[in-house]
Amino acid sequence: MNESKFTQKKLKNLEIHKLTDIVQLIVFRLGDEEFGANIDQVREIIWKGLITPIPDSPDFIKGVTNVRGEIAVIIDLKQRFFLGMKQKTEDKHIIMVEQDKTLFGLVVDEVTEVMRLPKTDIKASPEFVTKIDRVYMSGVLTLENRLIMLLDLEKVLLEDELAKLSEIRVRHSTAIEHALEDVQTAESIDASCEEYSHKT
Repeated sequence: MNESKFTQKKLKNLEIHKLTDIVQLIVFRLGDEEFGANIDQVREIIWKGLITPIPDSPDFIKGVTNVRGEIAVIIDLKQRFFLGMKQKTEDKHIIMVEQDKTLFGLVVDEVTEVMRLPKTDIKASPEFVTKIDRVYMSGVLTLENRLIMLLDLEKVLLEDELAKLSEIRVRHSTAIEHALEDVQTAESIDASCEEYSHKT
């Protein structure tokens, strides 16, 4: 191998190495705090829409919703982690995550940005930085006067309480089917109203 090809190969390997040292994060708000999650753990982000309750589910399980024909179980992260807030805000977004062939939607106040940064900028989670147990966190990020706590969504969704959702889905399969029908009916009505408004 001549020197030119050898140099090109070294540069290519260096570029690959640099790319593997970069991480992309989705940043969102929960109450008065900022959180982030690795974009690789996120399927998509949607606007909060109609959610139909599931009987006998934990308080942080808000219900189910229809995402293009798929049933998603909706979890309120603020209730899940007992996070309070100084001022009440309206939840805007749902972060969609797929785990163990189950689709989950994580309700957040708002997804604010997507950032790209070196992995070395992420530091270990200190104690008492938030009410959330460190077992659910993958690190913290400090940017000027901002503190962004990084959640490991896979660990958040591996809890025993969330595993029980499979049993809830089986026990209340009829209720969930009706919930899907209700969601589809509501979407159909909305579409009809929109079509009518265009005609008039």
